[in-house]
Amino acid sequence: MVEFMAESTAKAFEDDREPILGIFTKPHHVEKIVNYLNTTDIKYFITSDKQEIKSFAFPFDVGISYCCPYILELDERPFYNYHPAPIDYKGLNIYAEAIKRKVGLWGVTLHRMTDKVDEGEVIMHTNFKIDIPLSTNELGTAAHYYLFKLFRETIRGLK
Repeated sequence: MVEFMAESTAKAFEDDREPILGIFTKPHHVEKIVNYLNTTDIKYFITSDKQEIKSFAFPFDVGISYCCPYILELDERPFYNYHPAPIDYKGLNIYAEAIKRKVGLWGVTLHRMTDKVDEGEVIMHTNFKIDIPLSTNELGTAAHYYLFKLFRETIRGLK
């Protein structure tokens, strides 16, 4: 069971020009992201292709990692990461670690990216309660529900 409880540390971004977003993700996230963004006036490119991700094959102003499985080579542009866990859970196998620790509170995080994996200034974090025992699939499903909600709430403001 999942119960919603938001803890917001949102930061405002001000600029006159809407940036072009470069979104890097896994194949199974592409459709829902595209379906949502096509209901907005946000300009974007999206890919789950490893070669396109590694080469930044298209022009963009702001880089977005939405559960991207590859390390991005950051440059002078701003990069943000939608991370399906609290910021102190880094890398892979985060759900198994949470279940092993029997945590009762989980969360999803939007943060600025740095050269270190899952590091950087937290823009917004949302917590939700979980009941243990829980499978990694159940925790992942709950985390991705809240992560996509966080994406919809924040994507327009990233510059």
